[in-house]
Amino acid sequence: MQNMSGILEVAIGLVFVYLLLSLICSALTEAVENLFNRSRGKKLCEGLYGLFGGNIDHDSSFALLKAFYQSPMIYGLYQGDLALKQQPAKTSAIANPAPAGGQDTGAAAPATNTPPPQLQLPKNLPSYITPKTFALAFVDQILAGKALDTATLISQINASATLPEHLKNSLTLMVNKAEGDIHAALNNIEDWYSAMGERVSGWYKKHAQQIAIMIALLIAVLGNVDTITIAKSLMANGTLREQMVNAADQFYKDRLLADKQQALGTAKSASNPDQAQQIEADISAIKTQATDKLVCHSQPDNPNKCFNLQMARLAELNQMGLPISWQDLDDPRVFPRTPLAWLEKIFGLFITAIAVSLGAPFWFDVLNKFMNFRSTLKPQPASSQALTKPQQSGTGDPMPGVG
Repeated sequence: MQNMSGILEVAIGLVFVYLLLSLICSALTEAVENLFNRSRGKKLCEGLYGLFGGNIDHDSSFALLKAFYQSPMIYGLYQGDLALKQQPAKTSAIANPAPAGGQDTGAAAPATNTPPPQLQLPKNLPSYITPKTFALAFVDQILAGKALDTATLISQINASATLPEHLKNSLTLMVNKAEGDIHAALNNIEDWYSAMGERVSGWYKKHAQQIAIMIALLIAVLGNVDTITIAKSLMANGTLREQMVNAADQFYKDRLLADKQQALGTAKSASNPDQAQQIEADISAIKTQATDKLVCHSQPDNPNKCFNLQMARLAELNQMGLPISWQDLDDPRVFPRTPLAWLEKIFGLFITAIAVSLGAPFWFDVLNKFMNFRSTLKPQPASSQALTKPQQSGTGDPMPGVG
């Protein structure tokens, strides 16, 4: 049982490191995205262009897209002028094949292949538009100030000179399905937009994952966070292992407290007194063990603050004796001495990068499960003995070398 508890503590220590690095990676990914690319808003705009039929009727759909972003309910979501442009794609000439029999009847005009025009999108596009806001803004654009009812909406859709024909058919179907209920018609349009939003979210997540993998690799290398070295140090040093578990446990409780406080605010705003009372009871129980420190969520509101907070936590772990950073180059755990040890370090850094790229929600969920499982084990007395052979652990200090 003691061996199992020790192995679990090593796993908790590694998961805690991955969680902190994942939060740093999320903050840096968000900062890079906001600073350079802002692709979340661009992906949304491309999704709306497709929703309006950009792959069928380019010009009409683009005009409709520009008018939508100039709607009073939308232009408050971005700053400055929104310079949406269409760039004609380059046409490629395809030579006509020679006629059968090999005889050339003259210089035949080459056929042209004209791909759809490309969107030139600015960086100040709104990154999120709620389904309700979209439905109201789009319907308001169609009605052009007329009464909000299904009969008027159908009339305006049919009379519109700006809506492409295929879009008229889709909108007419959604409004007719509401059977005269304008609220149901709006809900149908919201669902139509939400289905597009799910596709856009998938596009953005794929793009963000690519950035996250590169940032995770950068974090692992620059921070010298080697999974293999950390695991060996935790197995060999019971004191370090115990400190890491305590730090992870405290972080877990602080994060749980922050989540409960956020849920309490949601329950109160939704006027759900029974749920709010239960959450308040949970908060009272957690507060006896939590420190109420600031924590970061997987999608940080303030990436800079979240980055600084997790860097401070990593500095605390380094002071405990966790072998991270490149500061002590005399330590063979930090700077290997043999080619084989360097291969092991490179592999350990690669493992860290892949683990960090999985994201903070994944590792917090794993930490949650490990902590719950640990609480079911029979409490063991504090021990600084190593999980490995006694002669390898010495006095409980970190192993002098793992290379």
